[in-house]
Amino acid sequence: MLNTLCRAAALIATLSMTGCVSYTVTGPIGAPLHPATSSSPRSAQIADVAVNAADVNDANKTAISRSLTAQLNQYVRTAGYFKQVTEYPTRLEENDVVLKFNMTSLKGHRAPHPAYIPGALLTLTIWIWVNGPIYVDSFEVAGDLVIVDRNGKELATAKEDLKFEHNVGLYGREYWAPSMGAQQLNTLVAQLLDTATAKLAKP
Repeated sequence: MLNTLCRAAALIATLSMTGCVSYTVTGPIGAPLHPATSSSPRSAQIADVAVNAADVNDANKTAISRSLTAQLNQYVRTAGYFKQVTEYPTRLEENDVVLKFNMTSLKGHRAPHPAYIPGALLTLTIWIWVNGPIYVDSFEVAGDLVIVDRNGKELATAKEDLKFEHNVGLYGREYWAPSMGAQQLNTLVAQLLDTATAKLAKP
């Protein structure tokens, strides 16, 4: 009886080591989900991305801003939303636009699935080997996009607040190589661009 209790205690201790982890979603954004449904004849520039997520310190905001600005330049160029994407100090022509992204939430969280420990104990770890859920990955990514002309006049806007949650088992790709919210950030960017560019009147 004592041996059984010791084994159970050891198993519980091992399973409990898989604790909660919170982190900031920073990408990589990756390739566009789809090509732009229509391409504007304008040229566009991406302004430095603003990061106003409350739980990110100033030093990290600067680093994330630089990284996302570079990634978004490539993303918008590849997706074909505009005739071309230029970079400062290239001068904006009369009908050119500036895209101002503002990231207001970049939350990622991994926690043990509530049924994981009891399930693993009751099935003598069979739960794990048959790909029962071990973790719950959750994300909240939010932001807005404002498109302005070269004089700063607002031409179109979009705002999104997206929440995602999914279970992760031992054989899931995310178990061994967590996406860290890259796919979710890609979805946010795609929706912001789709919505804002659809509102943008032709020059």
